[in-house]
Amino acid sequence: MDIDLSQRSRAALQFLGATQSFAGGVLQKRAAADYETAVAEPPATLAQRKESVEQTLEDNAAWCFDRMLTRWVAEEVYVRALPAVDEVRDELQSWMAEQTPAGTLRLRSDLVAPAYWENGFHLAPGGWDGHELTGPAIHELVFKYVLTPGGVGAVKTGENLLDQRTLAAREAPRDSYENIVELGSGPGRFTHALRRTYPEAKITAVELSTTSLVYGHALAGASGYDIDWVHADAADTGLAGGQADLVAAYTLMHEVPTDENRRILAEAFRLLAPGGDLLISEVAPYPMHSAFRAVVLDWETENRGEPFWRDALLMDLPGMLTEAGFTDIDAYGVGGGVHPWITRARKPL
Repeated sequence: MDIDLSQRSRAALQFLGATQSFAGGVLQKRAAADYETAVAEPPATLAQRKESVEQTLEDNAAWCFDRMLTRWVAEEVYVRALPAVDEVRDELQSWMAEQTPAGTLRLRSDLVAPAYWENGFHLAPGGWDGHELTGPAIHELVFKYVLTPGGVGAVKTGENLLDQRTLAAREAPRDSYENIVELGSGPGRFTHALRRTYPEAKITAVELSTTSLVYGHALAGASGYDIDWVHADAADTGLAGGQADLVAAYTLMHEVPTDENRRILAEAFRLLAPGGDLLISEVAPYPMHSAFRAVVLDWETENRGEPFWRDALLMDLPGMLTEAGFTDIDAYGVGGGVHPWITRARKPL
């Protein structure tokens, strides 16, 4: 949906996008060049890399302003996006109500969310469901005006977040699937990429956030996509086992603790039929990045509402997949890069 904001609200969000674009596209590049000039052979471990970057760039203006502006945008984005979406509440809710349902929506009033759900992802006030219109606020306003021009996390300034989801969807091993389950779908950006890539498949999208599910269902209706939306924990979906020939997840694993990721992998294994595929797109592990880039990414852990980021980028995902029973495990960056980072596996016959 194209939300028609007031000029004031639109300009406020555009200013954040421009600020983040300047921080990531100009300041951060300058800081990276300064560090690489000063340190010809960076250390290997994350702790050593952090110490090296912090000491080398302690008084570096580009580095200091890049980090300050990036944190400010992360805090300010919801301060501006939530009041902006409130301004168009009536129009937005009318549009959602008018969409012809495609697929189903199953919400649960009795669902008890896991403990990690209370952490307040990405500094969003009250968490992902802290506002009844958080779903459309993020999907339509934050993505459009701030994250797409400015980048976020592993997505560098100038890179296209939606294109990356399509690239990831195409990395599943087969040309066609009959039954796909997506874990941690949000409002459906990756879900729609899966639908476009595998148009004949039945797709079930599992998500904890009610605001994301409700808005995702409306968006699917507007697009004519028959997607089934399920309100559930990715580690305990309640879906029948052995039903899927593909289970997929996009940037889910860095949002949950390592033990919870083990449970999610076990649930994916249970959901798959023998011979079924698992497709995970995540931020690449720290060793795959340069020293400077690894430190920039790790900064998210303490400074952008990503408490499980560091553990996810340090955990041995291939080893965890082996423990869960998967075989044919492969991990690589699409197109020879590091993002999107793909991990594929298979449930043995």
